[in-house]
Amino acid sequence: MGRITLYVNDPMGRRCMMNVEAAEKAKEILGAEVVIVKKGSDEYYSERMPLQCPSVAVNGMVIVEDGTIEYERLAEILMGA
Repeated sequence: MGRITLYVNDPMGRRCMMNVEAAEKAKEILGAEVVIVKKGSDEYYSERMPLQCPSVAVNGMVIVEDGTIEYERLAEILMGA
């Protein structure tokens, strides 16, 4: 279906948890792949640009920077991808 990448700085923070919840629902319902990249990790710094956290990308395109996304919007983007 698609790949959702979550960039997180505080995995237990409220905004990060909201994005994880939306992504996990997309994984369960739509079969999306979910990848979590923690700020400070080698993976995070190997990306093209440092992002404000939390951020969300779908198939390599950043759709939310320093914010949250709801499942409905995430599903809409995945279905159009």
